[in-house]
Amino acid sequence: MSAPGRFTRTAIGLRAVLAAVLAVGAAALAVDVSGWRYARLDLTARQSNTLDPATIDVIDKLPEPVTVDVFLRGLKAPYAGVCFAAQTRLQEFLLVVEGARRGRIELAFHDASDFEATQERQRELATEGTNKVVLSCGARRAELELFGELFLMDWGNPSSEEQVRYLAGQGIPGVVDPRTWRGGTFRPAEIAEFRGEELFTQALLKVSSGEAPKAYFAKGHGEPSLDGIEPSDLSRLKSVLERDGFEVAEWDPLRSPSVPGDCDVLALIGAQQPYQESTRTAVKTWVEAGGRLLGAPHLEDVEHKLAGSTASLLSELGLAVRPGVICQPLVGLGGEKVESDSRCTLLWIDERGLQPSHPLTEPLRLRRRRLQFTSTPSFDGGGYQTDSGLVLPLVTSPADSWRDLAPFDFSCNAAKGERRERYTLVAVKQFGSAKAADGSVSQGRVLGVASAFFFDNQSLDTNRDFALNAFNWLAAREYRISVRALEKTESYLDFARGNAKPILTYTLWLGLPGLCAGIGLLLFLRRRN
Repeated sequence: MSAPGRFTRTAIGLRAVLAAVLAVGAAALAVDVSGWRYARLDLTARQSNTLDPATIDVIDKLPEPVTVDVFLRGLKAPYAGVCFAAQTRLQEFLLVVEGARRGRIELAFHDASDFEATQERQRELATEGTNKVVLSCGARRAELELFGELFLMDWGNPSSEEQVRYLAGQGIPGVVDPRTWRGGTFRPAEIAEFRGEELFTQALLKVSSGEAPKAYFAKGHGEPSLDGIEPSDLSRLKSVLERDGFEVAEWDPLRSPSVPGDCDVLALIGAQQPYQESTRTAVKTWVEAGGRLLGAPHLEDVEHKLAGSTASLLSELGLAVRPGVICQPLVGLGGEKVESDSRCTLLWIDERGLQPSHPLTEPLRLRRRRLQFTSTPSFDGGGYQTDSGLVLPLVTSPADSWRDLAPFDFSCNAAKGERRERYTLVAVKQFGSAKAADGSVSQGRVLGVASAFFFDNQSLDTNRDFALNAFNWLAAREYRISVRALEKTESYLDFARGNAKPILTYTLWLGLPGLCAGIGLLLFLRRRN
């Protein structure tokens, strides 16, 4: 067999080169296709390569690309492992963000060993320190600390004073105080929670928007404190709003009768004394001119029908508050309905009580979130047209609930006019468009929540998403919704009103004894045979 000629060898070489070029082109095409929205497929069990739709929406609406500078540095033993795990998880998340929408997020990882380049970039960003993420868009900046913000840490129990001082010297919040440390058995540090997506989304909103919207809370009429730590105070709501980009301030109408000119959202929550006529007039005029109001009356305010109260002001604006406390029967051990119990006033509203298609409630319905109401009055049914706008019910109680009238006995008494039906717990009204002096057009909005307890420190864990959505909707920022970490899911057994209690009861009383009796019978028959 003769050797191939020069032409044949050249042809084979050209085919090999062409195949290599085609392979490189195919690889480049595959990489490009991987950035297309509809070509991405997350096969991880935790869906860790998938961003929340709200995060994607925020990235899509960025006015210009956002640069994310990452400054990381490892910790010494015995904290090197947990630090490496946190840094790796953060890098994985940021790469997912960068790949979700090409060209919208620009990542820059800075090597701590390249000291001069790192220091130069930090001077440009007007920041210092390590283990942090800095987002920048134009002149706007937002910083996120690795430990204490992006990652909630349990630093365990150091075994030596040297370890205590080392952690304290890193500027890490939440570590053991050297002055109170007493030693003991070493317990390693571990990651308690990753809050990267929630805080990253909030930081994106902060650097991509202009001036922060301002939310004013009325004071001077017995309202809950914005800084207090009691269960009935509003300090947690204030903190959540500030982290979401709001500027929170107080308005004392006794000193300044007019609604502040820079007010984007006015909150009247839990006042226990009536407002003056001049205050009510100022609020109504402001809303009709395009202002945004959130009202949540105190229970005593509603029951005593105080003239000039928050409830009466909401009624004047078209959201009539009805006295009485909404109750729902409990479920007994045998599945029977139980009344005459004060716990009937605690309501858990699931997706069946949330208005579909509205931007405030539809995200909660899709995620199967619940809302909690305690000792709440109600509004008139809603869904009716007034002279100034349409009143729409957003949240309603279950069909077997009733409005318990004073004196409260927590049972449905037909002789008092109480009947079982759905009651409106949250209602909203939109006014007609109004033209401001500067030529801008705005539409007044009023959101009424029947109970001030809905926003207090004790209830905010459950109602946090809706509370944030409410303020953002009133501020005309529907896209700014709260995002929870994907790893954190909500699961529960409803022993008060679900089927869990009777199922567990019959299982323990009948199922297990019956199973034991059946096994005994089978053993008896087997031995007899």
